[in-house]
Amino acid sequence: MPRNSGNAPRSFVYHPVFRTIVIVALLVVGPVLLVIGSMLNAADRELVANGSRATGTVVEVNDGAEASTHNFRAEYLAGDASVHSVWADWAPDAKPALGSSVTVIYSATDPSVALVEGHGTPGRTVAGLGGLLTVVSVVIIVVMASGLARGKARRRGAG
Repeated sequence: MPRNSGNAPRSFVYHPVFRTIVIVALLVVGPVLLVIGSMLNAADRELVANGSRATGTVVEVNDGAEASTHNFRAEYLAGDASVHSVWADWAPDAKPALGSSVTVIYSATDPSVALVEGHGTPGRTVAGLGGLLTVVSVVIIVVMASGLARGKARRRGAG
């Protein structure tokens, strides 16, 4: 921990309560995102299995510098003759062309609930982020437990 020079206030980042809050947040947020992402993926699988299919047209393509901004919007005509649109992610090697056709799978009971077949959905992203944060949390726990065990062993050896 850096030494405090003079009467300057120490940053809140070094306060033990702040550190504890950050660790607890990591421990909780990762698994929560993993569960939410898994639920979204299950809903997507259900939609793929039981949803209605329509041909959609790509009407907007976002090609940002980061992968998180690689998405596109497709419009489709549902069975009730209503027009809807859906956003989907695209992989770097699968960028759709403006005006191209895609297969949209939508819920017959709520045509605004849809996904584009073969393209990324939010559930994948959320589950992936949750998995990553969960792994980070486990590593933090292992490192903390290892440090705690070493500290106890040193105290026993010195005493």
